[in-house]
Amino acid sequence: MKTLLLAIMVFGVSAGGASAQLTPAQHTILVDEIRQLSLLRISYNQGWRPPGDPKAWAMDCSNTSRYIYQTVFGLQLPRTASDQYYALKQVGRVTHAPRLADGRVDTAALLGQLRSGDLLFWQWTYDIDRDPPITHVMVYLGRTADGTPKMAGSASRSKGETTDHGGVNVYVFDPNANMGGVKNFLGNYVRRGAFVGFGRVIKQEPLAGTQTADRRSHRQTVPAAMRMN
Repeated sequence: MKTLLLAIMVFGVSAGGASAQLTPAQHTILVDEIRQLSLLRISYNQGWRPPGDPKAWAMDCSNTSRYIYQTVFGLQLPRTASDQYYALKQVGRVTHAPRLADGRVDTAALLGQLRSGDLLFWQWTYDIDRDPPITHVMVYLGRTADGTPKMAGSASRSKGETTDHGGVNVYVFDPNANMGGVKNFLGNYVRRGAFVGFGRVIKQEPLAGTQTADRRSHRQTVPAAMRMN
């Protein structure tokens, strides 16, 4: 119970209105789940067997987002970051990051658009033969009381809340931070890893025929490809 209360206090993200992805209760469960998961100190890409699962999961970025969504929301995301991005893009659920004149992400504008539970996507964090070249995904959590944006997932490096060397954890979200890239044989970057935008898996919609339905009665709409069989 203390953990749940802490989650509400630290991540005070509004879930009201039809444009929000999560209800306050869903948001609280999301934050509590990832904080509990981070205490296990699972390394990036480490094989880990979820409770009740007969097989171990390789906890890279996309499998971690899959585990979070399966456990918290009962939804099955595609296996890779690029497939998650593509599935959402196909149904109009991807929003590309707003940019400043110098090409950097307009962080203030982006944070105004994001909702707890959104999937955050990067491209070319490493070399890959994939179209689109989406190579990294995390789950947005919201902002702390001091305004710091946070995200959850698995990173190959970076300092998190309970780690200095990556793994499954909670991290500060900075869309303009260095995210690796692709180097040539001389060790020079030929492509820089870059934040692309975000995808919204869940939408809260009022029940049909109502104008001001109670939020607890709102139904969730999710892409068909992400529903459990």
